[in-house]
Parts: sequence; structure tokens; C-alpha cells
Amino acid sequence: MIIKNFHILTGICFLVPTIFLTGACSTSNSSAQTTDQNFDVPSIVRIERPKSDLNGRVYNSKTIILDNELLKNLDCNSSNGYNLVRVENYHEDEGITSRDLNIMIAKEIMVKVELPTGLEVKNFSLNSTKKTKDGFQMNTNWGGGLYHYEIQFNFRCRENNFYLYKVKKDSFSTTNSDNGLWDKKETEETKIEPNLPIEKFVVSNYL
Repeated sequence: MIIKNFHILTGICFLVPTIFLTGACSTSNSSAQTTDQNFDVPSIVRIERPKSDLNGRVYNSKTIILDNELLKNLDCNSSNGYNLVRVENYHEDEGITSRDLNIMIAKEIMVKVELPTGLEVKNFSLNSTKKTKDGFQMNTNWGGGLYHYEIQFNFRCRENNFYLYKVKKDSFSTTNSDNGLWDKKETEETKIEPNLPIEKFVVSNYL
């Protein structure tokens, strides 16, 4: 079968004009590289970053409290006490955009939650954020191929700070690699005790 396909591909390459030959071969090589990736093993994909810092963003997902004085003004009892703002950061050296989370009071950034890019953690994405009755929720996902993960982080607001108290992880996989459908789902819910202050939160620890 491999030999047969090779002869077919060779015939196509000779029939196509030279101007398209390079494109056809490049596409073939690109597909081969994608196929060579081991989608059967769920893993966090990390890369060696060319720099330790790019435009002020440190290349490790982490959480930074930018203004401790501003944090003292956090009103957990007010629905307008703070705002959740998703921001897109373009990383020129990688040619990729990450979506991070800023927690703001008025127009000032109080807390910055830096998240992985899709190269550090395979196809990582911050899907949504929303306020809850006691804090806020952050929904993310990552994976691809035969595996996909959706992780929900729950923070509560108290004593002029935010604390991670629960992580819910839905793991999707396929029992039939031929159809590629995620037909199996497992849910794991972890309560964080003691609750983790947001400045110690690193998202990659829970993926």
C-alpha cells in the first residue's frame, strides 16, 4: 500500500507544473510532520523559549499582583468591586498570541494571571471567565488528536484577595482511533485545601 501510494504521489508531482511543485512537496512535508506527532500520548508540550523575557512578560505562566495597595481596596461584597478582562498578548519570537487574564479595579490592573501559549501547552486556550456569587470562574482547554481537556478554575474573593478553592477537569478521549470522536468522558473535581492565594497560582500545575 505504501509503495502504491508513493507511485501515485510521484505521478502527480510530475504532472503538476513546476510552479506548483514546491507547494505540493511543502504540503506533503508539513503533513508528515503533523502525522509524526504522537497524538496517542496526552502530554503538555513545552518549548525552549529564545528569551527569558519578551516585552515585559516572563516566559513562565504565573500570577502577579501588580499593586498591593490597590488590592487592599478590593471589595468582595460588591458586584462592581472588580472586573475580569481577557487580554491578548502577541509574542513576536514565537509568532503566536496568548490570552491572559487581568483583574482590574476601575481602570487599574490589580492582578495579572499569565497563561501558557498554545506552543507551551498544546492548543491551550482561555475560553471564558465569569463572576460567581463568591468570586469568579476561569474556563480553559487544551489538547488535540485523540485527547482533549477542559479545566475549570474556581476562585473565591475574601479578605481583600482571591483564593483558588476548586478545580474541575473534564477529560475527553476516543475509544476508536479510526473515527477520531471523543466518545469517552471522565470528570475529576479537586478541592484545594487550604485555599491557594492567587499570587501562588500557576495554571500548568493543574493541567
